[in-house]
Amino acid sequence: MNQEFSQLSQEIQKHRSFAVVCHKKPDGDAVGCVLAFASYLESLGKQVQKYCVDEVPSYLSFLPESELIKKPKDEFWQNSDAVVMLDCGDLGMSGIDREELQDRVIVNIDHHISNSGYGAVNLVQHTSAATAEILYNYFEEVQFKIDKPAATNLLCGVYTDTDAFTNLGTTPESLRVSSELLKLGANFKEITAQTMRNKSVASLKLWGRALERLRFDAKKGIAVTVIKHTDFDECGAEPDDTEGVANLLNHLSDVKMAMVLRDLGDGMVKGSLRTTKELIDVSQIAKLMGGGGHAKAAGFTVKGKVIESDNRWKIVE
Repeated sequence: MNQEFSQLSQEIQKHRSFAVVCHKKPDGDAVGCVLAFASYLESLGKQVQKYCVDEVPSYLSFLPESELIKKPKDEFWQNSDAVVMLDCGDLGMSGIDREELQDRVIVNIDHHISNSGYGAVNLVQHTSAATAEILYNYFEEVQFKIDKPAATNLLCGVYTDTDAFTNLGTTPESLRVSSELLKLGANFKEITAQTMRNKSVASLKLWGRALERLRFDAKKGIAVTVIKHTDFDECGAEPDDTEGVANLLNHLSDVKMAMVLRDLGDGMVKGSLRTTKELIDVSQIAKLMGGGGHAKAAGFTVKGKVIESDNRWKIVE
């Protein structure tokens, strides 16, 4: 067995109860992994609680047992021997302070290139398209029988993190894993319907505002737009409706990097970065802003506000 897989398996055997946690503002990979890994632990007779500091987005509510993921209450970890962090490049992405966990063992399973290896056990594979891909290969090694709900949860992770198998994260391995999950009964029809063909009129109005504010630096190949916090009420949209805007800009011809700046309305700005270019690593740009992510998809959150100057969008304090 792979040494990392063996270490993880041995660590799990040591503990009776687990808190399984994903990053704040969860996506399909985060939610799918929490649900799939929880089902694995439960099959071993472990006590499991599933947590995320933010609510599961409505477009992911179709995932089996997603309603069981709860917001952590004070001292939630007290009923757990170990805490499993899934798809969290660093502990801060979970929204939980290390001090809160005291002496609990942290298991870190992730695929972000910026992962800091913060766990007592670290299963981090940067070349994997999604954390769900890592879990599938681990389950295969330990001979965990993946049922249809778990297959759906894992396939959702791979499908959404590869932008429906269109971005550079798509590899022969991610396609192999997806094929195997389909054979196991993953509900591909529902995954595509809920994650890629689910736009509301309100969300398209919001996207329209983002496109109106699009600024393109042809010399540098950088496309930038802004979504204001007031846009949501005015369009009748939800924060989840911003999903996909950065990828849309990334599909423009001549674009080397796309950036969506979202004014959060509380003195903070959230940035989403995308690229399809081999020589550009947007995670390094995000890192300079205190964020992180993948080479081709990353993000950050900083203090400040967005202003327009010389036909360009800028973040100022």
